[in-house]
Parts: sequence; structure tokens; C-alpha cells
Amino acid sequence: MRLLSNGMVTQMNEKFAALFQPVRLGNGVISSNRFAMAPMVIWGSHDDGSLSQADFDYITLRNDTGGLEISGAAAISREGWGWIGQMAIFDDAKIPGFKKYAEIMKSKGNKAIMQLHHAGREAVGGFHTFGKVQAPSAVKFPWLDYVPEALTHEQILGIINDFGEATRRAIEAGFDGVEVHGANHYLLQQFFSPYSNTRDDEWGGSLENRMRFPLAVLKKVKEVATEKAGKDFIVGYRISPEEIHGENVYYTVDDALHLIEKVVEGGADYVHLSTGDYKGMPKAGGNNEPVTTTVKKHIAGRVPMLVAGGILTPELALDALNYTDVAAIGRAVLIDPDFVPKLENGAENTIELSVKGRLPELALPQGILDLFQMENSILPPLNGL
Repeated sequence: MRLLSNGMVTQMNEKFAALFQPVRLGNGVISSNRFAMAPMVIWGSHDDGSLSQADFDYITLRNDTGGLEISGAAAISREGWGWIGQMAIFDDAKIPGFKKYAEIMKSKGNKAIMQLHHAGREAVGGFHTFGKVQAPSAVKFPWLDYVPEALTHEQILGIINDFGEATRRAIEAGFDGVEVHGANHYLLQQFFSPYSNTRDDEWGGSLENRMRFPLAVLKKVKEVATEKAGKDFIVGYRISPEEIHGENVYYTVDDALHLIEKVVEGGADYVHLSTGDYKGMPKAGGNNEPVTTTVKKHIAGRVPMLVAGGILTPELALDALNYTDVAAIGRAVLIDPDFVPKLENGAENTIELSVKGRLPELALPQGILDLFQMENSILPPLNGL
């Protein structure tokens, strides 16, 4: 039961009580509920990657989305910068802005997590800056106008160090943790993929070798976190449990389980699955059950599992707990920033499902609005735009 500022007394609908139970992360830290804010790039930052007022306004409205507040992808290097307008943490000059951002994220008592990102072949911001991009191998991809340069061994070691430096900056900015972005076809997944990684050295070829780079990044991040912040600093890992391009499957959930096992053994405090549908069936392999079910059985409670993908209503969030430990919500809180507080306060019937007529009050940067209007294939369209 909660007393609101207007004198009204509200009470949570017990139907949704399970969503507000705490969850213990791998390092013993407690997250206060079964929600996380899914990491979303909103194209609100300045052209140099520093945070803007649009970033601050956006997160201020959404800083009570979940016990784990995960930022949009933060670029860990200029070469790996995904887009102009993406937030960046590739130099110390960015720390003061992220201090303010972390304070806003934590002001409702939730944990502030910075997602660390290198776009690899998809680094449009890097291409804009340097006229080239880097990837595991020089593969011609049909959707790109350029062929990426294959990383050298020394460059790979440099990127691993960049992830460590980004972790240090996140700690100095006051974040409670970081999430290593190993999903959505970006650099870590590119190394794991036999489609984009055709190397014949220690960083490619066998499944073990293709896992080497993502696990080296995780190891470096954990080392810096332990040294600079101690055991309570959270380190999560995000993964796409399958790799699909059209009709082609380049790795299956069975392959992903090998990497997930090593990620858990490597000390990740949670595993975050990026999916299009939290109860989607595998395209190949698997156990004739939803991909999330297969992964959750494999993790077997050693660390919590987060899942993002199609969780748009309170009922879907509740149902998602049949497949995962934590529901990561994204588009739902673009539409209604008060999704979780309303649900907690027994006001689930007032949750907005459309942005029609409400855009001025949602603090959505112009960049993300332009994206929805121009390229609905990247993110699902908002109802009413």
C-alpha cells in the first residue's frame, strides 16, 4: 500500500506481485524487482558522443523502469562508434556527463548499468571519422557499402584494453555496473559468428577460438571491476542466442550455450538475451521449446537471466517470468515512462499503449523519432507515430 502526494492510497494488484520480488545477482547484489530497462540507443547525444540535455531529459522520465537501469550502448572507442548521436565513453572527458547521468539513473534507488559497445563492421560513426571500419575478417556483407578491414592481433588486444578503460570510466562516473554488449551483430557477436569470422589464427576457426575474443573482453572487464570497484560492481553480458540472416542460420542456440556456459563460468553476474520474441522458437537446433526455456534450463539458476523482446504489457511481463528471471522492457517505456510505477501502484489500467497525441511529453530525442519514421526495420514502430 502506498500513500501518494495527492492523498490517495493505492495498492498493487496481487496478480502482479511476482514482478516486484527481489532477485539476487551473481555477485550477491540484490536488484529490487523483476524488471530491467532494456538498453536502447536513442540518438540523443552530441556529435562528439558526449551526453546532451536530451539524454538527461529522456532518462529522468524513465529512471524507475526497473531494479536494473541499463543505458543505451556506449561506444568504447572512436573506431567502434556505431552512429553519430550515440553516447560514447571513449575518453575521460566524457566522465562528468556520465556522472550526472548515473545520478539520475540511481535517484529512485535502482542500479545504474552502462552498456559497453563496439559496433565492429557496423561502426558508421567510425567510418564517418576514419573512412574505414574494423571487423574480425574482411568479408563483403550485402547490406554494407564497404568491406571492413580485418583486425590485426595487436588491434584486437587494443580493443580488449578499450573495454577495460571504459569500465574504469563507468566506475569513476558512479555506475553500479556495466553490461558487455555481445549481441545484435556487433563486434563480439561478429567474432563468435562463423559468417563474419573467417580467421585462421587463435581468434577464429573453431568454436573455442571464436569464443576467445568475447571471453577475453569479459575477463578484462571483470579484472578492472574487481580492482577498481570490488565485488559489488555488477558485470552483465548480453547475447543474441541465435544468428539469423534471412533464411540462413549461422549459429544456433546449441552453439550459443557453449558461450553462455563460459560467460557464466567467467563471472558474469547476469546473462541478458536479446530476442525478437521472449517465447520464440528456435530457427534451428534447440529442444523443440522456446529458445529462452532452453537457455534458462542450462543456466540452472546460477545467475539470473534477463530477456528483452516483445514485452509490451503488464500481462506479457508477468508471462515472461515463465521463461526468464527478469523482464527487460524497452518500447513499452518509450510509450509510457511510468509503466512500472503505475503497475506497482495498482494503476495498470492507466498504462498508455499509444503515443498518439502525447509525443511532446515523452522526451524522445528527434533522432529516435526520425528513425521510427524512416527505418521501421531497425526498431518496431511506435503505435500512433
